[in-house]
Amino acid sequence: MRNFLAFWAVLTHLMVHAQTNDPPVVSANGNLIYCPLSTTPIVSTFNVTDSDDTEIEAFFVQISVGYERGSDMLNLTGNHPNITTTWDSVQGKLTIRGPGGSPVQYVDLIPAVMDLEFTSTSPDPIALKQFSFTIGSANYLPQTGHYYEYVPSLGITWQEARVEAANRTFFGLQGYLATITSIEEARLAGEQASGAGWLGGSDAEQEGVWKWVTGPEAGTTFWNGGINGSTPNFAFWNTNEPNNVIFDTDPTGEDYVHVTSPNIGVSGSWNDLPNVGSTGDYLPRGYVVEYGGLPGDPLLQLSASTSLVTPQIEDVQSAFACGTGAVTLEATTSEGDVLWFDAEEGGNLVFTGPVYTTPVLTQSATYYVLASEGGCLTGERTAVEATVHPLPVIDPNIVFRNCDEDGVADGFVDFNLHEITPFVTLGDTGLSVSYHPSLVDAENNTNRISEVPYNNGSGSTLYARAANSFGCALISEVTLEVSTTSFPANFLAILESCDEDDQDGFYSFNLEEAVPELLAQFPSGQNLEVTFYTNSDDALLEQNRITNTNNFVNETAFSQQLFVRVENRDNGDCFGIGQHVQLQVLPLVAFDLTEPELILCEGSTITAATTNADGIYQYQWTDSAGVVVSNEAFASISHPGRYSVIATSELGCVSPPRYLEVELSGPPNLTRDAVVIDDANDVNSITVLEENGNLGPGNYEYALDDAYGPFQDSPVFENVDPGLHTLYATDKNGCGSDQLVIGVVGISKFITPNNDEVNDTLEILGVTPDAYRSASLFIMDRYGKLLAQINALDSGWNGNYGGKQLPASDYWYVLNLVDSEGIAHRRTGHFSLKR
Repeated sequence: MRNFLAFWAVLTHLMVHAQTNDPPVVSANGNLIYCPLSTTPIVSTFNVTDSDDTEIEAFFVQISVGYERGSDMLNLTGNHPNITTTWDSVQGKLTIRGPGGSPVQYVDLIPAVMDLEFTSTSPDPIALKQFSFTIGSANYLPQTGHYYEYVPSLGITWQEARVEAANRTFFGLQGYLATITSIEEARLAGEQASGAGWLGGSDAEQEGVWKWVTGPEAGTTFWNGGINGSTPNFAFWNTNEPNNVIFDTDPTGEDYVHVTSPNIGVSGSWNDLPNVGSTGDYLPRGYVVEYGGLPGDPLLQLSASTSLVTPQIEDVQSAFACGTGAVTLEATTSEGDVLWFDAEEGGNLVFTGPVYTTPVLTQSATYYVLASEGGCLTGERTAVEATVHPLPVIDPNIVFRNCDEDGVADGFVDFNLHEITPFVTLGDTGLSVSYHPSLVDAENNTNRISEVPYNNGSGSTLYARAANSFGCALISEVTLEVSTTSFPANFLAILESCDEDDQDGFYSFNLEEAVPELLAQFPSGQNLEVTFYTNSDDALLEQNRITNTNNFVNETAFSQQLFVRVENRDNGDCFGIGQHVQLQVLPLVAFDLTEPELILCEGSTITAATTNADGIYQYQWTDSAGVVVSNEAFASISHPGRYSVIATSELGCVSPPRYLEVELSGPPNLTRDAVVIDDANDVNSITVLEENGNLGPGNYEYALDDAYGPFQDSPVFENVDPGLHTLYATDKNGCGSDQLVIGVVGISKFITPNNDEVNDTLEILGVTPDAYRSASLFIMDRYGKLLAQINALDSGWNGNYGGKQLPASDYWYVLNLVDSEGIAHRRTGHFSLKR
C-alpha cells in the first residue's frame, strides 16, 4: 500500500510529489510502522517540477506531531555536496538550503529529501509521528491544515500584538493571534515555537470566562473560573494558572493569554497576563500568528505530510494462581502483534498473541510484552505479573459442640457460626470465612448461610469456605454436635460485696473470683474457659460476652444473676451453660455524727455520739494514734485531736470511717506582759499580744472598761484616754474570761485651782504603784525655773509656788518614770494654768 503526498504551490507553479518508504511496513489497519530505536526514511519518492524556476529559496521538513525534544531527529544521509541542512531542536524542524545558505536547486533537493531519515533514542516513542513538508518557514500542522509563526517583539502589548497579527499574511492567508484547540496544536504553536508570546484568548469581557477573541474560533469559551476552573473543550494552562494577579500597571487584572516562558513550569503551557505584561520571565517577547480557516482565505496546497505509527501496548491484565498452577495473562496493542518475553531485555520469546497461558508455576513470575509489527523486536517492554499466592492454612475438619440449654432436650440448639470461625482459621483473623450447606456451594461460593443463629435442625454438617486477602480459598467440613455435659442442678456461685459509696445497690465485682468454683463442677484435666453473659441467648450463641470481668458493675440494684458458658479452649466444645452466678450487694453501713467538729475546754470532757444509723451496728472509736477510745455508739473525749469511728453491720459490712475534729479551747490569761500600752504620743493605744498562744489556746474577743461589752475581735484599742482602764478578754467558745487593770499615762492639759473641785490640781493619770516603781514630776516656767518637784504616785500640783498662787500662764513639765522592770521612761510637755 502506498501513501501519496503532494502539494502544489500555485503562485510559483511549483509541484512537489512525495511518497513514503517503498515498500513500507504497513499494519493491518493500513498505518505505516516505525520500529523503535531504528532509522527509517520519511519518503521514498520525491519529485519537483516547476515550469518557471529550477530552484527554491529554502525547503522545510518538520516533525509537526508527536515531536519529543532531545530524542527525535531528522538526519540527511548520503553524499549531497550542494545541500546544507540546519536542524532546529526546539521546533523539530530541518531547513534545507543550497551551499552557504543560497537557494537550493531542485536537482539537488529531490535526492536529498529522499535520503532524509527519522531516528529516535526513545525506546517508547509517542505512537504517532507526523512530518510536514513546506516551502514556507511557518510551522504546518496536518490536523488543522493551518500554519503557525512566532513573531519576536520585545515588550509588545496584547492589543498591539492582536493588530500586528491581523496585518500579517502567509501566501495570501490572513493572520490572527493563534487560537489553540488541541494538545497537538498547543505543542506546535507553543513548545515547538522559538519563544514565549501572546495568544488570542481573553476574559476582559467577563472575568473568569475565557474566550477566543480572534480567528475562526472567536467567541468560543475555552475556560470557566480561576485556578480550579474547568474547560468545556481544551485548555493548556500552566500550574496554578490562571491566577488573575493585580498589577499596579493594570488594576483590571490579568485578562490575556500568553505562552509561558520556557523557564517556568510546563513547556508550551499558558499563563494570564495584563495587557502590558510584566517583568522578567513574564515580559512579553512576541506573539504567535496562526494562518488558515478565515473566510476569504485562498485554497492553497502549500504543504504535505507523512505519518509513522509506533505500535503500543495499550493494556495488560495480570492474573494469579493459588498454591500452584498455570496463569492466563492478557495484553492488547494499538497495532501489530503481542510478543511475550521472559526478561525485560533480551531473554526468550515465549509466545506471540494477546492471551498467554503460562506453564504451571510454583512461584510468582514476571513476563514482558512488546507491541510489534513486521518483526520489530526493539522498544520498551511492559511488565505483566503472573502471581502465585499462598493458600490459606486452615483446619479441614472441625467438630463444634454447643450445650443443649434452650429449654428443650431434643439435641437441637442454636449455634453462632461466627464462634466456629477461629477454629477453622486457626486464629488467622486475616481470613474471610463463609458457611455453605454443601461442598459444591462452598467451592463455588454460592448459597451462603446468612441466618444467625443457625440451628442444627437444618443440618449438622456445614462447609466453611476460608479465603485469604488474595482470593485464595480452602474448604473445611464442620460437624455440629450437642454436648451432654452440664452444671449440677440448682448450682449457684455467689459473689457478695458490701455497698461502699452510697445506698444505690451497685458495686464493681471481679467475676474472675467465681471461676475456680465454676470449673470445679467439671472433670479436671480439661483446658476449659469460663465466659460470662447477661442473658441466655448471648451465652448460647457466644455473643456480647462480658469483657470487663475484673470490673463488672451489676446492672440491677442489689442483686443480679449472670449466665456463664464453660467450653474447651482447644476445640470450642461446650461443657455447660446456665444462670449460675449470683451477684449480691449488701446494704450500705450508714450513720452520721451529731457534730463533725467539737470544742473541748481545758480540763474538761465532752461526749461525741453517732446518729441516723440505718441498722444495728457495732462501733469502734479510735484517736489519731490508732488507740481505741470507745466501742459504743458514743465516746467520752478529754483530749483534742482527730478521731474516727467505723460501724460494722450484722452482715459483716464495714462502713467507711467518719471523722471528728476536736479542738482545744480555754480561758484567757491576761498579764501585763501580754499587753502593750503606747502612751508616748498624742494618740494612745492598747494592744493585746495574741501571738504564740500568749493568752491561752482559745479564740478570744475583747472589751475595755465594760464587762458586758461590746466585745471586738481586734486586740487593739486606739484613741484611749489617759487614766486607769479595765481590759476584759473572753473565749468565744465559752471556756472562760479574764480582766486586767492598766494605766495609760497622761497629764491634764490645763488646771483651774479655784477650789471648785474641778481641775483644781494637775493630775498625773494612769500611774499606779504596781506598774511603776517611781514617778517624779518637775514643773517649770517658760524660763526653765523649777517651780515644783512632786512624787506623782502620791499627789498632784495645786498651782502654788512658795505658798503663793502663780499667775495664769503656760507651764512646762518633765515626768520621769521607772516601770516594774526597772526601765526608765520620760515624758515632757506643757499645760495651762487658768485663773
